[in-house]
Amino acid sequence: MTSHPVPLDREVVGRILDGQKFDVRTASIREMNAVVNAIEVELGVKFIRMEFGVPGLPVSEIAIDAEVEALRERQVGHIYAPFVGVPELKAEGARFLKLYTDIEVPPECCVPTVGAMQGCFASIAVASRLRGEDGVVLCLDPGFPVNKLQLRFLGVKGESIDLYHHRGDALVDAIEERARRGDVAAVLWSSPNNPTWVILKESELSGIGRLCDEYGMIAIEDLAYFGMDTRHDYYTPGEAPYQPTVMRYTDRAFAIVSSSKMFSYAGQRIALTFVSPPLMEAEEPALEESLGTANVGHALVHGTLYPNTACVAESPQYGLLALLRAANAGDRTLFQPARVYSDRAKVMKRLFLDSGFHLVYDNDLGEPLADGFYFTIAYPGFDHGADLLFELLHYGISAITLETTGSCRVEGLRACVSMTSEDQFEMLGERLRRFQDDHPT
Repeated sequence: MTSHPVPLDREVVGRILDGQKFDVRTASIREMNAVVNAIEVELGVKFIRMEFGVPGLPVSEIAIDAEVEALRERQVGHIYAPFVGVPELKAEGARFLKLYTDIEVPPECCVPTVGAMQGCFASIAVASRLRGEDGVVLCLDPGFPVNKLQLRFLGVKGESIDLYHHRGDALVDAIEERARRGDVAAVLWSSPNNPTWVILKESELSGIGRLCDEYGMIAIEDLAYFGMDTRHDYYTPGEAPYQPTVMRYTDRAFAIVSSSKMFSYAGQRIALTFVSPPLMEAEEPALEESLGTANVGHALVHGTLYPNTACVAESPQYGLLALLRAANAGDRTLFQPARVYSDRAKVMKRLFLDSGFHLVYDNDLGEPLADGFYFTIAYPGFDHGADLLFELLHYGISAITLETTGSCRVEGLRACVSMTSEDQFEMLGERLRRFQDDHPT
């Protein structure tokens, strides 16, 4: 495929969009991915792909070698893995949590899941049942769009507090105001945030933790981008600064740590869900009817994960085990490739800003945003992100709407940097300049 002149043929792009069975305004990541694939094939054009948050870096040989050894020497391919997780992985995961967050949990509170996505799914499934059929999951939005699909699939009512208007004390106050009604079962968020890349401060996490204890809610903290706040160095095991986490402030938390971005280990679909020890042992009678047990840990593992996938495949567990062992031993090289995303974000944000765009979520509680996996953009004259997205598609640039993420800022788009390589920066700049020329402000 070549760079291809822009704007693209509007008749062809319009026909492809009209042939889809969904609304671009609320299209999921995978749905937008399919649209862009179709346009690329039809017109032979290479897009700047910003809709899909998939890691684009090679995995460490440490993990590959460990998986091969597990298959060849341990011969794990023909047997079911222990569905509570390989004991060595659980122990090393607990050690990782201690070294990088200064939070201590026993190995049984470290549960392997099929990616952070399943970790969130299982956490929502358990936590939402604390209030029976009327339980509400309060989302700190914008957030990972798939979490909204999970809520819908599970038949769970979700409500939203938007980080655009609520940070610091205002965020804690808004959560408490909603929690007073007594039907909020859980509070769900990601930090660093997908898509804004804001990062909740210790004071905010402390306030959320206090409210979870006071109102009997469960904190569900998606740490899919663990350690990727480039403003701090979290990569020296056993030394401050430690990765921020709500687990420091409450005994009622699920914290999900992905291997996909931190270790570029996305293809093997493995993550770790950490459970606060008192929550793991807690008895919640409301869980009995739907999950067969009142014990939270048993409900998570046996009531939710077991009937869902039974277990994570065993060879990836050994791959992650090897990565964690190396990280726990102080191998900083494992984390360095992820810094590429920060470097890309710096360049790509500047290209958009120089072409008349502006950041929607443009600061982190008064501080500059870190450069990371995502940023959010809008353009003067476009009041809805769907209209802006529709127009950018004609310039070979893709994204998803902020509306899809649950944001109140419907004028904006989420841009992901992971699939835009350095040799595409010039093409991106050219396309953005042409867009600006065609849409003067």
